[in-house]
Amino acid sequence: MQFGNTSDLSWIINLAFFAFILIFSLYGTKIQMWQWLKQIEAGLIELKRMAIESRQTAIDTFKKYGKSEEEVAADLDRWLDYFLIEPVDLDPAGVLQRLDHLLDERRDRYQEFVAELAPNADCHENQNLENTLEVTQVLSQIFRIVRHYYLLGKKTGSQILIMQIHMQMPDLLRIAKAYYEAMDAFSEGKPIGDGVGPLVVTKFAREYGATPENYVHEVGREVGYYQVEVEGRTVYAVRATGPGGTVGKPGFAIKRIIKENKGQIARIITVDAALKLEGENLGRVSEGTGAAIGDPGPEKYAIEETATQNKIPIEAIVIKQDEAAAVGVMRKKILDAVPEVIERVKTAIRKRTKPGDKVILAGIGNTMGIGL
Repeated sequence: MQFGNTSDLSWIINLAFFAFILIFSLYGTKIQMWQWLKQIEAGLIELKRMAIESRQTAIDTFKKYGKSEEEVAADLDRWLDYFLIEPVDLDPAGVLQRLDHLLDERRDRYQEFVAELAPNADCHENQNLENTLEVTQVLSQIFRIVRHYYLLGKKTGSQILIMQIHMQMPDLLRIAKAYYEAMDAFSEGKPIGDGVGPLVVTKFAREYGATPENYVHEVGREVGYYQVEVEGRTVYAVRATGPGGTVGKPGFAIKRIIKENKGQIARIITVDAALKLEGENLGRVSEGTGAAIGDPGPEKYAIEETATQNKIPIEAIVIKQDEAAAVGVMRKKILDAVPEVIERVKTAIRKRTKPGDKVILAGIGNTMGIGL
């Protein structure tokens, strides 16, 4: 009886095993698809929640400036679909000039819309409201794009499409969460991590006697500079004007300063936030060669082209941050890195220029909450 029972049990185990293999072979892909879809659905629910709550935060912020909640909501929903069509690049000649033109037009439209939606806001508040609007738009677009590919993959049964969404969902959620958590900073006009470049420039200029009254306005769009003397060198400390949330057009401001001081600029030093690698410390300071500016292309090109034509060396000093730190309220570790950056700027001026030279120091970044 013992042998009989063992034999029966073995048959049952073998049948169950073969049944499992057969079912997995026939339906394994569908089971896996079902699992991926459920996980994507969970991510979509979270993205939708962040998009809805950020929209409400934007409505609550805008309605403080003269319009009712219903008017703000209706206009805001219309604007969330606003888009930019990039210029044709099949013939690359002049593509950056065309892109710059379109970006200026886009910015003009944003300013026009914000002025209509918040008639009682001043200039700096309008700049902060523009940033609030852009964050709301980003979160809305992330949700709608992910939803589109999820529904398309589900409709067509495309395993590759669903797999790609599933693989990218953690990164998309991380980026969306960074912007969502930064909404309070944007809506209230608090300094953010990306503003460390302008902050460095302001503190550096203050050490050498610059004041808000010495600031030269509108060298470029929403960009100006302090002119200070540093150990026998003349330094043009360039930054966006602020304290509203703007990056301005520092590339074209630098180009203009070089043109006005033709043959006299000995060096360009750019300071900006940079994306840190996983495992690197927040606020780590690094140096390199090139223009540290994260624009779509025209600003960086303006700096590189002018520097090349005039044979001016360009160097970069960056403060490492992740996405959450860059768009969120400025953290203490980033603030603590400012003195080190200033010392590195002084070293670069002292070692790589000589008395009588003129130097451009450009602090790149969003000036929200960072005054002159």
